Amino acid sequence: MNKIIQTFTLAICVLILGACASKGFNRGELQSQIGVTKPVYDDQEIKDAYNKKSNLPKPFKVAVYFKKPTSLRGEPVEWRWSEQDKAMLEEIGKDLKSKGLVSEVFPLISSVVDDENLRALRLVAAQHKADALLVVGGAGQVDRYINKWGWSYILLVPALVVPGSEADTLFMTNATLWDVKNEFLYMTAESEASTSDTHVAAFGKSDKDLFEDAKKQSLAKLKDEISKQIQGTKL
Repeated sequence: MNKIIQTFTLAICVLILGACASKGFNRGELQSQIGVTKPVYDDQEIKDAYNKKSNLPKPFKVAVYFKKPTSLRGEPVEWRWSEQDKAMLEEIGKDLKSKGLVSEVFPLISSVVDDENLRALRLVAAQHKADALLVVGGAGQVDRYINKWGWSYILLVPALVVPGSEADTLFMTNATLWDVKNEFLYMTAESEASTSDTHVAAFGKSDKDLFEDAKKQSLAKLKDEISKQIQGTKL
């Protein structure tokens, strides 16, 4: 019995030492996960991009695609786009319809998408007779560490009652609006949200729940930014 207690105590010590400091967030890695544009490599491609013109009718029909969550390190992804997330961005259409800018906003479901590169997404949008394609991406990270009370976890019992653990979450979202016919880029929008959770070690939220809170806040900001840009841009 004593050996079991000693082993458990040692394990707790190792966990405390390994989680005593905040690691912070790798924004560059998050940006890589949500990137949707292909880099321009030469002068001809730059010239071609310059020559593309706005081609949208008024009002125009918008297809919305949410990119699948990815992980650069091959780790399990602890978040997913929910139906509520998708409905939130589709609400943009209600206000824009009343202003005569948009006729319809609808989602492209993942089951009809074989490849997430822009050209493939434009083809699927064209099959749905959409005039514009809104591509939405997201990525998040959780940073777990202990605060000034965390040292008490070495006594074991406080791990059940003392709020000595911290979990900071950063979630980033972005969106790009493309012309389906000629790949003209109408707008880009980005937003992020960060949350902090102080908790008892034994009863902390899962990464899934932490991501959900930050993702919802980030998407709400993105929604406002998209609506503002569409209304303020001569499409």
